[in-house]
Amino acid sequence: MKKDLRIRNPRKWNLKLLFWCLLMSVGFISCKKEIKTSDVYTLRQWKVDLSASNMVPAISGRTDHAVAVFYLMTDNNLYYYIYFDQPLNNNDTPGKAIVYTGASGSNGTVLIDLSNGAFNSDREVKGSVPLSSTLINDLNTKATYLQIASTQQANGLVRGTMQSY
Repeated sequence: MKKDLRIRNPRKWNLKLLFWCLLMSVGFISCKKEIKTSDVYTLRQWKVDLSASNMVPAISGRTDHAVAVFYLMTDNNLYYYIYFDQPLNNNDTPGKAIVYTGASGSNGTVLIDLSNGAFNSDREVKGSVPLSSTLINDLNTKATYLQIASTQQANGLVRGTMQSY
C-alpha cells in the first residue's frame, strides 16, 4: 500500500507558508540595526609627485623621487602620507616636510610645517596637522608645493606641486 504524499489542501498550506514568511520578514525588519557613521568627512584631497629636478635650483646628479597624498577633513586636520618609492641616493635619509605657497619654478613662503617624525624603514611617514581657518583658506586658494629635506640636502631634496583631485 502506497502513501499519498500529495498535500491534501495546497491552498491552506500556501497560506501557512505565506504567514510564516511574513512573520519572519517582520522579525528581521524590526531588528535594531546599528548604523555606524563617521562625523569626519573629506573636504579636499591632493596628490604630489616629488623629484630632485623640481628643486629651485635643481639638484644635479640625484634621482630621488617621492609621492605624497593629503586629505583635508571636516575636523580641520590635514592628514598626509608620504613615501619614497626607492632608497635615496648616496645613503641619504629623508627629513622634514614643509608645505609652501608659491608658483612652480620659484621659492615661496612656509605655509605648513608638517612636523613629521622620522621616515620608517620603508621610507614612509604619515600623520596629521591641525589647521586654522586661515591656513585652510590659503591651502584652498593659493598655489602650493611640498618640499622634503634630507640629511645631505638640508634646504630640500625633492619638491612637487600639490594637485587637487
